Amino acid sequence: MGRYIFKRVVSAIVTIWFIMTLTFVLMMNIPGDPFTEDKVLSPEIKQAVYAKYGLDKPVFEQYITYMTNYMTGDFGVSFKKVGLTTKEIILSGFPYSLKIGAWASLFIIVGGVAMGVAAALRQNRLTDRGVMILSTLGATIPSFVLASVFLYVFSKQLGWVPSFGVGTWKHYIGPILCISAFNLAFLARLTRTSVLEVLQQDYIRTARAKGLSEFTVVGKHVLRNALIPVITYIGPMIATILTGSFVIEKVFGIPGIGQLFTSSILNRDYTLIMGITVFFAVFLVVLVLIVDIIYVLIDPRIKYD
Repeated sequence: MGRYIFKRVVSAIVTIWFIMTLTFVLMMNIPGDPFTEDKVLSPEIKQAVYAKYGLDKPVFEQYITYMTNYMTGDFGVSFKKVGLTTKEIILSGFPYSLKIGAWASLFIIVGGVAMGVAAALRQNRLTDRGVMILSTLGATIPSFVLASVFLYVFSKQLGWVPSFGVGTWKHYIGPILCISAFNLAFLARLTRTSVLEVLQQDYIRTARAKGLSEFTVVGKHVLRNALIPVITYIGPMIATILTGSFVIEKVFGIPGIGQLFTSSILNRDYTLIMGITVFFAVFLVVLVLIVDIIYVLIDPRIKYD
């Protein structure tokens, strides 16, 4: 296990390096630069600004500078948000995305697995059909449509929840439900399919033939094997949700990291783009690594030799 973890950590570092390099290359090929829209600046002032931020140096030298700084934990200062470092900006938006993402992930995992198992155990019955209808709706209706409908019904018409901001716990109800819809629907269908496949295995028939209760069969034998593909999906899903959704954060006025990332791209804020990209990459790689380690705890047939 230790040797496997070491290999995966090295692989993770290489993956993060590749993502950083690719992001830097794409970033440098975006038309314009962070100060293109500052038309009031004279050429002399622009040249001085470029020199201050190192944008007048050759691309390869800029790349080496970026990589060196990131290795020492220096993410640099924002080009567009004067006086703020990239770390400060990320830390200002991430708590909102984290709170929404954590509750949404819990809701998706518990609700999706429960719905999928219930549908599989009641195949072709009312429960199964109801879950399939709800999952189809959740997977096909865009999140911004769900958010708009939620605000119209529960905020404007009924007045049960606020429509904007992050002041109280009620502000988070809409974002959590809307950001969960697609993943909840997908996870329910994935769990249903996986459970149905496991229920057809010979060892399940053997367990039932031995007289084991249905609760024991499902809890000990079915779920343990059916959850492997589910966990594969959950790892990257959590990383994506925790790092925010621009659409949901925009509609509900959440100053999260998803909205920060989009605005940084539009503003060509190079340091902020790189910082958020690395932040997201580390999140994703770490969660995938955790998922790989959990595999062996769930299914002892999986070996890491």
